[in-house]
Amino acid sequence: MSSDQPDETCLRPTPEELSKFALFADDDPAAIQWLADRFEVKCFEAGDIVIETGDPTDRFFFVLEGELHYTRPNDPFFPFFISTAGQAGGVLPFSRMKVARGRGTAVRRTRLAVMHASELRELVYRAPNLAQKLVSEMTDRTRETVKIEERSGKLLALGKLAAGLAHELNNPASAAVRSAARLRETLAKRRNEALAMKGEIIPPQAQTIITNIADFIAECVNDPGGLDALQRADLEAEMVDWLEQQSIPSDLATDLVDAGLSAERVAPLTKLLSPENSTHGLRVLIYDHQILCLTREIEEASRRISDLVQAVKSYSYMDQVPVSETDVEPGIDVTLRMFQHQLKYGIHVKRSFAGNLPKIPANGSELNQIWTNFIDNAISAMSAMPAGERTLEIRTSLEPGTVLVEFIDNGPGIPPEIQGRIFEPFFTTKPVGEGTGLGLDIVLRIVRNHHGTIRLESVPGRTNFQVRLPLARSDANPPSPTT
Repeated sequence: MSSDQPDETCLRPTPEELSKFALFADDDPAAIQWLADRFEVKCFEAGDIVIETGDPTDRFFFVLEGELHYTRPNDPFFPFFISTAGQAGGVLPFSRMKVARGRGTAVRRTRLAVMHASELRELVYRAPNLAQKLVSEMTDRTRETVKIEERSGKLLALGKLAAGLAHELNNPASAAVRSAARLRETLAKRRNEALAMKGEIIPPQAQTIITNIADFIAECVNDPGGLDALQRADLEAEMVDWLEQQSIPSDLATDLVDAGLSAERVAPLTKLLSPENSTHGLRVLIYDHQILCLTREIEEASRRISDLVQAVKSYSYMDQVPVSETDVEPGIDVTLRMFQHQLKYGIHVKRSFAGNLPKIPANGSELNQIWTNFIDNAISAMSAMPAGERTLEIRTSLEPGTVLVEFIDNGPGIPPEIQGRIFEPFFTTKPVGEGTGLGLDIVLRIVRNHHGTIRLESVPGRTNFQVRLPLARSDANPPSPTT
């Protein structure tokens, strides 16, 4: 916090000026005089940055005149706060805040009374009524900030998941669109070939052969007989030679082989029809096969879209009561599906599931928040490792009275000196603007609400978060986590 405004209007606050504000009204004149003596004054013009993200929070300040707006440039979901004359800001008594998590900007000329944090201990004794108000203000501010951070964290997580889902949905959706367009073209080509044979006399025996061949290709065969590339090339070469001998266009060879048809199977038809009608008949059969394949592609793409939608519904536990009998392992599976776009590029996921876990009474959506945070943290922890060397193992097992879920990654680990702080609100190892420091705090509170425990074991190359959830609800006070 700095100011280049040493003009005559940037005056230090007097005891009389401070006494006019409700924040100081209940303290005696000696306390107010002490405050006036300790306060410095700083003035800012409209547009000046008073506090920058990442700045140390070592000052308590009070707005004498003007207006400040607080924002987080890297967090579009964080609403801005407004401080006007009569409101306090910065570090407050007993606050553990170390760095500013947002930016404060003066929106008009602003005059601040500023006190160094080292003076706050004496402030508590000199001006107890003010201290009580500031502590109450800090509590309210922390409570509101936590609520906003939780909403922001959920929105950021939702944004990540939405981006991944959009990518996953785009692939089958695009495939369905392409296949539908090709299907329309193929149907038009088949109709033209059928019209070309209209009026032609087709012997009953030939009609029977066409029907039999159509039944043979009733299933889409993309790789007939499991042929390798060399065998397929040989079949196509043989088909080209045979078609030329029958005076039938050789460009049908690849499509006939695709349909699993050989010269021996279609030869009886060509003996009953002219080369022209044989060509039309074979093209109709080829288009029938392609239509079957395209409808299968559309069906598969639609199924994948439906599966993703169902995964989202399962992840959010839509249409279900908040607390119900919940399967842990399917919840982990659908959460992994939400991260498929990030996991499929260079991260090996190993599921070591017990497979016979009983259902537990839980809020399934909240449990999925736990799994989401652990998976997201593991992905971040391993981000600097070469692709293919990253492993995330998820284990489940049944213990007496509890279900144990473990998330193990082979990242660099969590340094011992900060392991005891990772569950603290606002503590984060990520750069400023990238982490809220509330992911594991949210996890801890959800686990506590379910009367469970969290344990961390971390060394370089192996970090293991263990969550134990009870098989039955309990009214006992939830235990604290162990690390």
